[in-house]
Amino acid sequence: MRYDGKKSFPLDIKLDKHSSSLPDGIDDKLFQKKPDIGIELIDRSLSRGHPPGIVLIDGGYGNNTRFLKKLGS
Repeated sequence: MRYDGKKSFPLDIKLDKHSSSLPDGIDDKLFQKKPDIGIELIDRSLSRGHPPGIVLIDGGYGNNTRFLKKLGS
């Protein structure tokens, strides 16, 4: 589905767990950095045959070269 300029909806969401909320902090197996979650969600969408027309991110992602390269590929 392509964005038609009239409607859009999220294809997937995942809440991040801040390291301070996890028993083992950044070493906890449930911890993921936000850019890694973003890449996971984009990959999941692509694997379902839905290339994202719009990707909404906050400013922190703009400093992550690996994320931006993945987004541009």
